[in-house]
Amino acid sequence: SAPIHAIHAPLRRRRSQVEPDTGILEGFMAELGEPSMSTGGSAVVATLAAHGVEVVFGIPGTHNLAVYESLASHPEMTHILARHEQGAGFMADGYARASGRYGVCLSTTGPAALNVLTPLGTAFADSVPILSIASEIPSRGLGLGKGFLHECADQLGCYTPVTKFSARVSEVESIAPALCSAIAEITSGRPRPAAIDIPCDILDADGVLGEVVPVESDPVGCDAESIERVAAVLTGARRPLIWAGGGVVRSGGFAALARLAERLDAPVFSTVLSKGALRADHPLSAGEGLLHPAATEIRTRCDVMLAVGTGFGQLETVNWQLPMPPTLIQVDVDPEAIGRNYPVEHAIVGDAGVVLEALAEAVPERQPQVAGEVSAMRAEVRRQCSERCPQVVELIDAVRGGTPRETVFVNDLTVAVYWARYLLDVYEPRSYLYPWNFCTLGYALAASIGAAIARPDCPVVALTGDGGMLFNVQELATAVQHRVPLTVVVFNDDAYGVLKPQQQDRYGRTFATDLVNPDLVKLAESFGADGVRVSSSEQLRSELATAVASDRVTVIEVPV
Repeated sequence: SAPIHAIHAPLRRRRSQVEPDTGILEGFMAELGEPSMSTGGSAVVATLAAHGVEVVFGIPGTHNLAVYESLASHPEMTHILARHEQGAGFMADGYARASGRYGVCLSTTGPAALNVLTPLGTAFADSVPILSIASEIPSRGLGLGKGFLHECADQLGCYTPVTKFSARVSEVESIAPALCSAIAEITSGRPRPAAIDIPCDILDADGVLGEVVPVESDPVGCDAESIERVAAVLTGARRPLIWAGGGVVRSGGFAALARLAERLDAPVFSTVLSKGALRADHPLSAGEGLLHPAATEIRTRCDVMLAVGTGFGQLETVNWQLPMPPTLIQVDVDPEAIGRNYPVEHAIVGDAGVVLEALAEAVPERQPQVAGEVSAMRAEVRRQCSERCPQVVELIDAVRGGTPRETVFVNDLTVAVYWARYLLDVYEPRSYLYPWNFCTLGYALAASIGAAIARPDCPVVALTGDGGMLFNVQELATAVQHRVPLTVVVFNDDAYGVLKPQQQDRYGRTFATDLVNPDLVKLAESFGADGVRVSSSEQLRSELATAVASDRVTVIEVPV
């Protein structure tokens, strides 16, 4: 974290993620009456507009009203009014994951800015690009501890653990360069959040709009020699296997993944963050079951694993005890991720999509042989799940059966969703959102609003539990107010149901995990949403089909 004037890394000109519309910027400034002058708040909006930003999420406050005054004059940029800054941050996260772009959230000073830290931490852990723009106390009071309204001792410093880049501006002229620097950071290399703090007096002041350089990173290339070496290893492998991680989704390398898998005749296992990168009905899609007992034979017979865009985290490797094949190849855009958790024989630093495409060009095509094994493994996963708990299999089948193929699922932490990782088939990339590495309870409802705005062409369904639902239930009001078509499925066990069996197993009893919940159907209706309670998997399927076909906000309670 540093004041913007202390950041000297040069920026080269790049294309915007949406081709920048300089006409918008020129028109924006002309309408101010003084083309060369701008308030700080106007500079914020003008810079975002020049980068092609179409949607922002946030809440106004005393200190950031100058930003909102500018937004009010420019309806081409949609503002989604959240009911809590945490909700605004999760909306920006859902928007980014579903769209493949970056999300933007606005907040005022102190408690509001700190409310965004949990979404920023979630996005940081899962490599999601979010830009947070917050106001600050007046410049003259920074660091003095005088007791200004909303004063935080070190608001800027709070961002350090949860952002890739953070800065505070000290003059109107620095706003545009600061935002350009932030956007350059979150769209280059490993995408992660950035935060910009702007003192309220700077937002209110007049000044010259700094140079706006719309930016977007070019994909990180890969070393040709490394591609040649890894291609030779894959060509010589008897039983290659691909483990695709979130980096494949972030890079947009879906077609390249399928092409490489087909040429190698290699099963593709996905992490939670890459679910949908290879459609579930592809003959080589082995799903998310790499850790499942049914996958043991495929895993142990593998002699070469190509791991792309995954960091081998704790949950994905059972505390790093998952055995790896004799030859492990790691591909990651972040050089620091290479070999961090497992030693690797070969590595390629580069954008996952670029690397996958290059490898697909470099390896010869094999005769298809393993699709039958993959199909048998997936059938065995399902058989074992059905044997253990047929009711939950029926519920997941109902969710899938009641929704179109292109549905975007936004997940919270709840027992049914844990089962859905194995059982819920996903057919499109960026259609399975999950706060995986931070495991953030209360994510789904707010994030689904962002996803629905990003993907108006697709139904969006949030899958949550009663505990997670009530973390951010106020965002139902946001969805209703902005007429965001959305379906929320609440698996209600009147408890923090994930924790109860853990307590029972460790201590022989449960404590402080039972919940007394409101009537969720009436609660939904009080917000102006539709509410329905189902009593069977068949009814869930039917009600889901009705809900996703409507343009309403619907809450479906599923007692479990």
